[in-house]
Formats: sequence, structure tokens, C-alpha cells
Amino acid sequence: MSNAATMRRDAKRRAQRRSQLLYAGIAVGVVILAVLVAVLSTGERDRAVSVDDIAGEPAISGDPLSTLPASGDDPTVGSSAPTVEGADFDGTPVAIGGSGSPELVMFMASWCPACQEELPEVVAWMEAGGVPDGVQLASVATGLDASRPNWPPDAWFEEEGYTGRVLVDDADGSVAQAFGLSATPFWVALDADGQVVARIAGMLDTTQMTALAEAAVASSG
Repeated sequence: MSNAATMRRDAKRRAQRRSQLLYAGIAVGVVILAVLVAVLSTGERDRAVSVDDIAGEPAISGDPLSTLPASGDDPTVGSSAPTVEGADFDGTPVAIGGSGSPELVMFMASWCPACQEELPEVVAWMEAGGVPDGVQLASVATGLDASRPNWPPDAWFEEEGYTGRVLVDDADGSVAQAFGLSATPFWVALDADGQVVARIAGMLDTTQMTALAEAAVASSG
């Protein structure tokens, strides 16, 4: 091959290499831009929604339950739980207790890593028909804090595909306190008379969710 041909070949390869680098640079730039837009959009959403915008005004009746002890028997089992009348994120009324049916209540904080793992499990359990007939399931959105990750909570519930009832706690976490919450996630099973069957702090797998719900049914007679 002549020197001229070799030079043309090398020049062509260099041009191709420059084009490849240019396209690669453009692709990286597009990805970075998309990430920045997503971050900025999330930041704008976070700043736009305050705790006051989200917090409910639940009405709580009855004596509060003592805080769940870290170990040993739960002294509240068999006692009447408070009843709550509140609303979901859209203002639709949601009540806990006094329904005449066994109930399973889960307290969730959107910033809680364990809750972020738990909610998809709950969704899968619901979609698989895991909630026993006659049991009312409700979530309480509590621990409202706009400065923490995964805010706002209504977007989180929607993104995870949760279609059950959600009662929004107030800014002080009054509903959580009334039920003696010690950590999130926090589960409370009530019988048809509104009495405490069990309280559990921490994550449950779907088998445990079913067992807890069935215990509420069994205690209802």
C-alpha cells in the first residue's frame, strides 16, 4: 500500500474515532442532563409540598394505648383501641375502629427504609388476595417530615401501587401516639369490637401479614 493510501486510511480512522467520541460524549451529556432534570424536578416537588399541605386533622376518641414494650407481653392486648375519624390525601373520609369488622392497621413513614421495603410487599399481598374476607385494611401515613427523603408520602403510595385506604396523621403524629407506636412500620390488629389483638413493630412477610389478619378474625368470634 502506498504512503498516500496509508495516510488516507489513517485519516479516515481518526475521523471515525472522533465521531465515536463525539457521539459518546453526547450520550453521556444526555444522561447527565436527564438526571439533573429529575433531581431538580424532585427538589421542586419537595419544596412545593409542605407538611401543612399533607397533614390531616384526625379526631381521636378513647384512651390512648401505652407504647409497645421492646420485649415481653403487650399489656394492651384485649383492651379497647382508640377510634379515629380522619381522611386520606384527597380528603375522602377514613375511619379506624368502630366498624364492627376486624381490622388490620399499618403505620408507615415515607422516609423509613423498612417501610419502603414493606409497602411493595403489602401491595403484592393485597393483589394476591391475601387479605382475608371481612378484614378491613388501612394504612396510617405518619411521621410527616418534608426535610427527609421520599417526600411527599402521597406520591410514594401512588408510585408503589397501593390502592388501600390511607388515613393521614397530623403533623404531631397524634394517631401514632394514640396507638402506642414504637417504630415504623407498626402493625395493629383489632377484632370486630375494636379490641387490640396484637401489635407488632417492624417488617412482616406476607405469611405473617395473613396470620395477623386471621388472628383478628379468630378473635372476633
